[in-house]
Amino acid sequence: MLQTSLRVILLVATGAHVVDAAQARDGAKFSFVRLRTETLEVISDEGEPAARRALARMQQMERLLGRRQSQIRAYLFRDDRWFRDLRPVPTARGFFQSGPERDFLAVLAGPDDLRALSHEFVHASLEHSTARRPLWLEEGVAEFYSTVTPEKDRWFVGRPIDDHVRVLRRADWLTARQLFSIGKESSVYDEANRAGLFYAQSWAVVHLLYTQPGYREHIQQFAELLDEGVPAEEACLRAFRRSATQVVDDARQTILRDALAVAAVASDPLDAPRVQVDTVDEEIVAELALACGKTVLAARIYERHQRPTPLGLLALARGDNAQAIKYFHQAVAEGAPDSTPYFEAAMLRRDAKQPFEPLLRQAVERNPRHAEAWFLLGLEAAKRDQLEEAIEAYQKATAILPRQANFWHAMAMALHRAGRREEAARAAQKCRLAANTDAEREMAAALNGFVSSRGASPAVRQPAVVIPDAWQGLQGDAISDGVLEELVCGDPAVMRIKGVGELRVLRPREIRITGGSRELACGPADRKVRVGYIQATRELVSVEFVP
Repeated sequence: MLQTSLRVILLVATGAHVVDAAQARDGAKFSFVRLRTETLEVISDEGEPAARRALARMQQMERLLGRRQSQIRAYLFRDDRWFRDLRPVPTARGFFQSGPERDFLAVLAGPDDLRALSHEFVHASLEHSTARRPLWLEEGVAEFYSTVTPEKDRWFVGRPIDDHVRVLRRADWLTARQLFSIGKESSVYDEANRAGLFYAQSWAVVHLLYTQPGYREHIQQFAELLDEGVPAEEACLRAFRRSATQVVDDARQTILRDALAVAAVASDPLDAPRVQVDTVDEEIVAELALACGKTVLAARIYERHQRPTPLGLLALARGDNAQAIKYFHQAVAEGAPDSTPYFEAAMLRRDAKQPFEPLLRQAVERNPRHAEAWFLLGLEAAKRDQLEEAIEAYQKATAILPRQANFWHAMAMALHRAGRREEAARAAQKCRLAANTDAEREMAAALNGFVSSRGASPAVRQPAVVIPDAWQGLQGDAISDGVLEELVCGDPAVMRIKGVGELRVLRPREIRITGGSRELACGPADRKVRVGYIQATRELVSVEFVP
């Protein structure tokens, strides 16, 4: 079924009237204005009027795309020195960064800042409510909705973007195959350049699909086919009765004929939520810096404020786990209101093989949308064969972050062990759709083969006697089938397994080997195996040689 946030795809098809476009730093003291509602927050050094303008746009996007349950904080920077240090690439004018406590948007103030803010807001919405989509579709949707303009009792969506139109009229278009195959690793894809050919053409194709007769009526079917894992080229044929090449050519003709339409979406007046206004210091920027991996900038700020949770995060980033756990325990003892010190302390205690579940539960009490904490609670329940508890935790994790392949992998394995075969197959399919790297795609392929080739496994009953962890050896949280292609000896050794990827041999004496000799020779191999491993670290814990 169509996911919630893809209401953005359906607005034009189901509730919109299409009209013609013609109708429609160091040592310095910094302070920022902060505006807050229940779910939205704006931080800006541009002044309160600019911050209110940004907040109003976010409220419009929230109404248009559906109300968010998680927090989102946007930074509107006038001082480009802050933005220059934070942006992911040198020419970016905006970016989105997810986080366990909240999501972050950052935009450089300027003539086009509201459009950039809207673009990133769409990405934040998609991140939490849909399976992963083809890159051209996600960027096209974000560009399409970046032009939203409220007027009285309706919004206009999809107004022409002049820069894109100019590019498309003078450039040689990408073929459908080229456009549909571009990923973030592609040299054609430029995160910073909104005016580039990829962004312009993605916008043009999405504009066609959402506004033109013959396309907008079938957009829901197209989205549902993508949900089922159907490639975009085939989905075009089945939903629109047009080949991908014909779709791209129709978009090109629409641009050349200057036949762009604009969607008019009926809207009730926006509520006037209570807005809290105050000023905050530069520490508010350090949180974004740390989320973006800019630890040097974060350290310059946090070390002037000496608060335990930020200092713990800095120690963790430097690899000083002993100091980090001291700071996190201090924050926990002081009753920190946010989930961060509880979760990070739990992770460090987990690595040290110390009890950590109570800290995870305190983390989700403070932040019920902490997906990673729910995922780890699910793993622990699955280890105890408490499968229903594990499945419930995985369901919470996947509802918050539906694009994490390892979440769906764990869910499918738990459902399969519980004898819920059809649900396991659906979760395995979600794992395949969420996979974003070669290793994840191999893992998902092995998982789908595993759940489809075996009958439902009965749930394992809880043993009458609990065996101490110290007696059980290494414990993994994933099982996959594959073919052992090579054992690369080194420190550590690495198993290269087709269908799974690389697994590290960190504690060879504790690995369980069944179905064959315990002696493994370094070098190439060709043997079917079933391996158990720890997803977070890719550590091998068991090998079964399959006949």
